[in-house]
Amino acid sequence: MHLHRIFSVACLLPAFWVLAKPVQAQEDNKPFFGLGWLDQTRDFSSNRADAMAQSLDRFFGVPRSDVEAAYSSLRLITESRWNENEGMDYRLRLRGTVHLPGVTERLRLIFSEDQGEGTSYYNQNELLEKPRSTRLNLELNLGENDNHRIDFRVGLRSSLKLRSSVRYRYTKPLGEKYFNRFTQSLYFIDGKGFGSFSQYQLDKSFDNDQILRWSNELKAEESFDGLEWSSSLQQLWRFSDTGGLSVFARVAGNTEHDYTALYQVGLRIRRNFSRPWLFWELGPGYSWEKQASHLPRDGSAFLVARLEMAIGRQQ
Repeated sequence: MHLHRIFSVACLLPAFWVLAKPVQAQEDNKPFFGLGWLDQTRDFSSNRADAMAQSLDRFFGVPRSDVEAAYSSLRLITESRWNENEGMDYRLRLRGTVHLPGVTERLRLIFSEDQGEGTSYYNQNELLEKPRSTRLNLELNLGENDNHRIDFRVGLRSSLKLRSSVRYRYTKPLGEKYFNRFTQSLYFIDGKGFGSFSQYQLDKSFDNDQILRWSNELKAEESFDGLEWSSSLQQLWRFSDTGGLSVFARVAGNTEHDYTALYQVGLRIRRNFSRPWLFWELGPGYSWEKQASHLPRDGSAFLVARLEMAIGRQQ
């Protein structure tokens, strides 16, 4: 049996073990879903910087805030993207988490756009990524304490090929205003092979509902040469109960190339309207891309418009 087949079977064993355990009753009478999204309190974290980051991530709809939610949480998004070079693109997206407490509190369904490697766990600004189709995954929490967490995820691609991943997460406050986070994901995608995705992130909180976020990513995969890397700086600001603004700058490339492939800047203007669970968003930006060393850098403007419905508990 080939090595990747052995890895695939081994990855399935934890899920089979959990599903074989006796069914447990739900411990409380809280509703499965509750409408509402705006966080008015920060008592869900003992660290100020982490609490502010969680609150802002949820308000801005950062993908990680959905898939890591400690409760069932879904987000339905209608999205229009315009790029100066590529024209318009329209998409309906579903993202979030559905916990399965009737089976075990550590098992849940994940709706996300990543292909198994876990990139939508960690991506801090969706304007930086091209949209993908929504995929359904089964995720199992293998272990967790105050600073460490290990998750296993398995799913099927549209061609019924397996994708599976194991992710390690480390989080630690650095005083009252700083919070750092490291994640490492090892994955296998049938037809593409093995890969890994690493990210280090440092947040600094401010008194007026703001955080400054520095993120660095590194990705390796059998399907391409070199290591893909990126670094970004992002400021998130909640200027009212219903409004927020985010600005970012990013560079990215591949270690095989002697040039930086991408420079990008942009912002997101986001508002809650009419109901606590309805949002609109506009995200203009500009990219400078280089496809090869002998080609000139190509600049293009882009704009993303979203209408979003968020379903989840407030705390």
